[in-house]
Amino acid sequence: MNLDHTVPGTGQSRTAAEIDAGLKMARGRVSLVLKHPFFASLALRMPVRADSTCRTAWTDGRVMAFNPEYVNSLTPEQVEGLTAHLVMHPACGHHLRRQGRDPRDWNRACDYVINGLLLDAGLELPAGYLFLEQYRGASAESVYRLLREGRDEKDDPSGGEEAARLEDAHRAADERDPGTGEGRGNGVTDEDEAASPDPGLAGEVRDEPGDAGPGERLPEIDWQQAMIQAALNAREAGRLPAGLERLVLETLAPRLDWRELLQRFIFRSARSDYSWLRPNQRHLHHNLYLPSLANHQLGEIVLAVDTSGSIEERQLQRFAAEIGTILEQCPATVHLLSCDMQIVRHEEFQPNDPPILLKPAGGGGTDYRPVFALVERTGMRPDCLIYLTDLECELFPERSPLYPVLWLHTGTGGTMPPFGEVIRLSGSASLAALP
Repeated sequence: MNLDHTVPGTGQSRTAAEIDAGLKMARGRVSLVLKHPFFASLALRMPVRADSTCRTAWTDGRVMAFNPEYVNSLTPEQVEGLTAHLVMHPACGHHLRRQGRDPRDWNRACDYVINGLLLDAGLELPAGYLFLEQYRGASAESVYRLLREGRDEKDDPSGGEEAARLEDAHRAADERDPGTGEGRGNGVTDEDEAASPDPGLAGEVRDEPGDAGPGERLPEIDWQQAMIQAALNAREAGRLPAGLERLVLETLAPRLDWRELLQRFIFRSARSDYSWLRPNQRHLHHNLYLPSLANHQLGEIVLAVDTSGSIEERQLQRFAAEIGTILEQCPATVHLLSCDMQIVRHEEFQPNDPPILLKPAGGGGTDYRPVFALVERTGMRPDCLIYLTDLECELFPERSPLYPVLWLHTGTGGTMPPFGEVIRLSGSASLAALP
């Protein structure tokens, strides 16, 4: 049997090590699909190629490259961890945020940030990975600053145990040759180790290449949309870890003022009323007489307030004041529902009624289902529903409603809802639009 080991489009033959490593990486992706669909969904977006010039593996957000001998030295479980580690770098935007920082310390900082999420998800990383509990939940920029100030893993609170583990892992990796078991692996010298951009031995992140340079131009990946789709796929399979839910919820989308996002959501939900009495001025020079937008109209909206006791009165009043300002421009009938485990108050406000006042009520647990059940039971047809909550609950309706839903998030943790949009109630807000 004649096997063609030529790399397509290059005329170059692949070595046995490259073939074995390529198959190992492919099997790792298949395994991730079954066990960790979130990471698999991200990994399947990038092409994979061998690169014997790197020490371990790397990604720039467009391609995933690996040293064949390094991959062949790993267990199948470690290959899965390596793949997940690589895709989390661009998913978190690490390939776009270095901004002139030292590449080695930037990789260290990014590793500290993402490795905790990977370990919590049950993945096994290659020996030598970087992790310290004190950096859990921190940003790559803040960890980088601490590392540059000298407070790194050698000063860890474990009494040096973590630093010793890292030193042993690095020494073992340097002395191991995946091909023969003798000498240093991949021709690594002491100078190489000192200059290696991948001190965590789990795959480095490189800057996005851009489109100006020579060579192959791979398409740019929309990593924000990729994160949304990966989260939805994993949640449908019941395999989205809580840490990744928080990551998607908190850091996925652009940071904008919550008031502006709230206004956009309500105006987008309104029915537009057009008038032929005033033609649209933008089209008159083309001799096109089209109606102009006269006003936005809302029929009914539902404002639901989580009164389980975790929302402060000042947050209620901020929300009420902003809703009042928006409704002055876009009048509507408002159904105000206060709910903990059940509906504890139902009030109705007409456009000419006094300003809406939100008062704390209830104080028990949290269940989101009664609000949606009441809307369906009473035959309401709201233009939108806005739920003020800390999202510390997983009791959502089984089916997505037919009307737009906005979750106005008052906390820092919580669960990503299975439908709707999310806005953080703070000075700046995250908007995570779920299709």
